[in-house]
Amino acid sequence: MTASVPALDLKAIAAAYASGATSPSQLVQALHPQLAAAPAMFIHLAPLQQLLERAAALEAQPEGSRGALWGVPFATKDNVDVAGMPTTAACPAFLYVPEKSAAAVQALEDAGGINFGKTNLDQFASGLVGTRTPYGTTRNAFDSRFIPGGSSSGSAAAVGAGLLCFALGTDTAGSGRVPAGYNGCVGLKGTLGKISTAGVVPACASLDCLTVFARSVDDGAVIMAVMERGDAGPADVWRRSSPLPLTYSPGPGAPFRFGVPGPEFLEWTGPGGDAMAAASAAAFAAAVERLQGCGGSLVPIDFSPFAQAAALLYQSSFVAERYSGLRAFLDGPHAADAKGAQALAAAGVAADPAAAALLQQRSLAGDARLMPVTRAIISGAGMFTATDAFDDKARLAVLAAAARHQLASIDCLLVPTVLEHYLLQEIADTEDQDAPSWPLNAKNGRFTNFVNLLDMCGIAVPSGLLTVDYSAPEAAASAQQRAQRLAASGGPLRVALPFGVTLLATAWRDEWLWGVAAAMEQAAGLGCGPAGHGVEPVVVAQA
Repeated sequence: MTASVPALDLKAIAAAYASGATSPSQLVQALHPQLAAAPAMFIHLAPLQQLLERAAALEAQPEGSRGALWGVPFATKDNVDVAGMPTTAACPAFLYVPEKSAAAVQALEDAGGINFGKTNLDQFASGLVGTRTPYGTTRNAFDSRFIPGGSSSGSAAAVGAGLLCFALGTDTAGSGRVPAGYNGCVGLKGTLGKISTAGVVPACASLDCLTVFARSVDDGAVIMAVMERGDAGPADVWRRSSPLPLTYSPGPGAPFRFGVPGPEFLEWTGPGGDAMAAASAAAFAAAVERLQGCGGSLVPIDFSPFAQAAALLYQSSFVAERYSGLRAFLDGPHAADAKGAQALAAAGVAADPAAAALLQQRSLAGDARLMPVTRAIISGAGMFTATDAFDDKARLAVLAAAARHQLASIDCLLVPTVLEHYLLQEIADTEDQDAPSWPLNAKNGRFTNFVNLLDMCGIAVPSGLLTVDYSAPEAAASAQQRAQRLAASGGPLRVALPFGVTLLATAWRDEWLWGVAAAMEQAAGLGCGPAGHGVEPVVVAQA
């Protein structure tokens, strides 16, 4: 960054404005070309002139009327409405231009924030990898050969790369936490209904959360508090109020209890090989010790009900809510390709026009508007009946009761944000196929998919740095294909990637959880992105 751009945290921006070192207009002028040059980070970047007009309007405000986010640069995931900016949800055929912003976005703008545009995402927020988009894959802030995480890839990468103060994401299955882990920033996901989701394109409407990626826990807490003021009135059908009296939480600095997943759930092994697995296991062990140093006592728990609940999100009738939220769009006219026609004929319904139409809709066969992996995921809705939905609702109730029993003995859970970093090509090996599968994406959801189903709040924070040199024989021996791909990339064989952890608590303990996370953040001594982890980002041209 140029000397005219301050560190992009709230205090530094405010200090730079107060001292006259820079102004909103100057900050816009400095940041815009950097954001424009970031590959596939934005689906829509606001024109420079539009942003300068916004900055000028802010500068004309009397000092006494300036909001808490006056002149602060941010961006919004492109499944969240911003007045006058196109919303695509990473599906060009879905594009529309809303007349008003989502309620939470409007609250941020009313507080003086400068919204630079709409960031890239996994199509319709269906994914945890960041590669499921027709707009190109956002560059991972640490190493361009690795995935940025999803679905809120552009937002997390923008913050991790140090290009914005904060950015908005959404979180249904982990999309406000996983990309934070991959880009070395903080990701805050509040209690369901705490933040308005009016103006958010639904993924699973009853489980969707609007989230924040920030440079620090303190910044994220301030921004979440501003977003909470956003109110869409009767349109806020999923909004909830905090129960009174609040559920018990320990006071600031008081001793607390926490649990961690058992070793059978900590599957560190993967394409990164033994060296990466060992580094990850050591980093998580260090995080456990760090939390103990912050006043936490480790209490044994049974993680099984959480893991079983996580599996429900994509492996049961709950996936049908993804179809339901987009039904008006998905059931619209689209051309069936030859494979779609063959599928219908094979199902024996070609002679029944009504049945053929229903199967065509539910399978989405031949719908060229969607990426193949998105079609495959959402088509899962066609496998289930209304009876299945009630059966699965009952299954979740049993698992939720079991989870509550475990949570009764602890104040929070500590889990890895993700278990493994994946190369772009490692994801493509299974997802860029005629019949895509997504085992690595599913593994990314192990510690995230259950959170909204079980009505919990969460925050992801940087916790360590994983360094592995794949030129070393012992590292390459257990990860031959990865070592070969890194060598073929022309980039370094030594990788340095962030390790993150997530703290989880029951609903409405958000602010207490942010406090614990802030203590963890301070103890870890890590800042945001590569700069905050003391490494240089690796940028390698992709073939």
